[in-house]
Amino acid sequence: MKLVGFGCSFTYGSELVNPELNFQGAEFHRRNTRYRESNVWLGQLAKRLNATWDNRAEPANSNYAIQYQFADWFNNNRNPSERVAVCVAWTDITRFSWLDDTWTHNGTVRNDEKFLHSRKDWITSDVDHNYWTDAAKLFVNSVCKLNNIPILQFNAIGVHSTTNYSGYFVDGSTMEDVLKQAQSEDDRKQLFASGGHPSEVGHFWFTKRLTLFAKEHILL
Repeated sequence: MKLVGFGCSFTYGSELVNPELNFQGAEFHRRNTRYRESNVWLGQLAKRLNATWDNRAEPANSNYAIQYQFADWFNNNRNPSERVAVCVAWTDITRFSWLDDTWTHNGTVRNDEKFLHSRKDWITSDVDHNYWTDAAKLFVNSVCKLNNIPILQFNAIGVHSTTNYSGYFVDGSTMEDVLKQAQSEDDRKQLFASGGHPSEVGHFWFTKRLTLFAKEHILL
């Protein structure tokens, strides 16, 4: 089985850095990819389930972009004969993205002067944010259901409206909040890196609990 993952930095694996790498730039990112993807929750879950993975997350991703990235995978990259499960860690509803040649996310340009008075900047601040998230969830869940693709999903960050979709882990909470609660109960765990993303330990702690849910309800 292959796990195909979508999400933001919490699924991309931001701040997961191979301690053996001490150089900078593009070469660092290329060499760090395997370490990052192996230690983020998606890679850890795949290894626990004896599966492979395809991590399609992007830092600062929006739910709007996740919907399109899922559609691109389904229409252009999916192998219908391959056994897959879709894994989505939904992100904060206030995030927005637009697609030119590549994706641009409002979280990465919020301080960029050229966007301060643009139409795109207006969209990111005045849109009904719940609409984009609700539409994205409806689209992804409907396509998976129609094609008998198992789906595992949870909220990585941000407060979301209540959902009635299947395969929802810790519905009503988020990965971030669950880890913060565990951190408050035992500050020796060090579940977060310095920039606020889950650390290797944080991803391990969360995945250990996610695996049981996946086995019982989604994948096996």
